[in-house]
Amino acid sequence: MQAGAIEGSGTDAGSSAALAPCAAVTWQAGVNYPLGTVVLYAPNGLYYKVVQVAGNGSDGTTPTISTWYWAQTTCALPAAKKIVGGYYPNWTPSPIRIRDVNARYNLIYLFHAVPVGGSPGTTGAVTFSSPGNGRGAATNLKADIQYARTTQGRKIILSVGGAGNGMSFPNRTKSQTFVNSIAAIHTQLGGIDGMDWNTFEADQRPDTAEMIWISLELKKRYPGFIISAPPAPWNAIDKEFCRAMVAAGAMDYAAPQYYDGPGLNDPAYVADNVRQWVTLLGANRVVVGFGISNAANYMSREQAVSAWNQVKANHPDIRGGFNWQIHTDEEQGWPFANRVAPLINP
Repeated sequence: MQAGAIEGSGTDAGSSAALAPCAAVTWQAGVNYPLGTVVLYAPNGLYYKVVQVAGNGSDGTTPTISTWYWAQTTCALPAAKKIVGGYYPNWTPSPIRIRDVNARYNLIYLFHAVPVGGSPGTTGAVTFSSPGNGRGAATNLKADIQYARTTQGRKIILSVGGAGNGMSFPNRTKSQTFVNSIAAIHTQLGGIDGMDWNTFEADQRPDTAEMIWISLELKKRYPGFIISAPPAPWNAIDKEFCRAMVAAGAMDYAAPQYYDGPGLNDPAYVADNVRQWVTLLGANRVVVGFGISNAANYMSREQAVSAWNQVKANHPDIRGGFNWQIHTDEEQGWPFANRVAPLINP
C-alpha cells in the first residue's frame, strides 16, 4: 500500500509519488474477477492483482493460494492523509514482518528504545533491540523498514521509553548524548522518519526545555523528522509538556492513550477528553490512541468505532488515530485495521 503524504508531516512519504493510484476492491469468496483487478485481501491486509484468467476470470480463487491467477501488488491510496498508526513492540518472539503489516497502517512505531543503564538513564544514550525472529522479522528488519518507507509509503517512527522506562535530561551533555544515540539508531536501521517521546513515566517529570532542544536538533539534522508523544489523557503535567513542545515547534502532534486505565475505554470519555486536547493544541495536533483487546480497560471494536465517529464529528480536522498494538490487532483478525482505519481514512 502507498499511503500518500501523511497529513502535516512536511514531506511526502519516500518515493510514493512513483506509484499510480489504483481502484482496489475488497476480495470476496466465490467472485470471479476480470484480468487486472486489484483486490484488498482483508485477512492479511495486502493487495493482489489478477494476472491470469481462465474462462471465468479469476475462477473464484483465493489470492494467497493461487499464484497463477494472483500476484501480490501495491496500491496507491492518494486520499489517505490522516495518520493510521500502530505500535510494534520488539518483545514479541514471532512478530509479523514490518512489510507484511496490514496495509491500512500508514505509520508504524518501533517500540521501543530504552535508556542505557535503565531508567532514568545513566549517560543519556538509548539503545534499540530487534524484535523476535520467529517469522524473520529481525533478519529482515532493516530491509523491511526501508521497503515500508520507500515502496509502501509508510512512516517509521522510533518510540523512546515506555513500559516503565522514563528518562531525565538534567544537562546539555546528557541531551547531546541522547541525540547522538538516536542518530546511531537512524544509521543502524537505514533511516527512520521520526521519534516518539514516551519517556515521561509515572513520577518522572519531563525536562521540557532540554526535550525541546533535543527535538529541534533532530529536526534540524533530519528535515521532515516527526516528533510525537503519547501522553496520559488526564495528566496536567503531560498536557503542559505537549503544549510547550508544540508552541516551540518541537512536536508535530500528541496522541493521548485511551486504554489500560479505568474508564479510558468509554467512548463518551474519549470524546470529551479529546475536546480538551483540541482546545489545548488544535485538532491537527491531536491523534487518538486506541487499544482494542479483550483485556480489562481496553476497547471493543464497537467502542472504538463509536469513539472515533464522535471525535470525527466534533473535530473533522483531527490528525488521525493509532492502535496499541499491531501484534494484538493481527491476532484478533485486524479489527482496528479493517474496521476503524477505513473510518479514519475512507
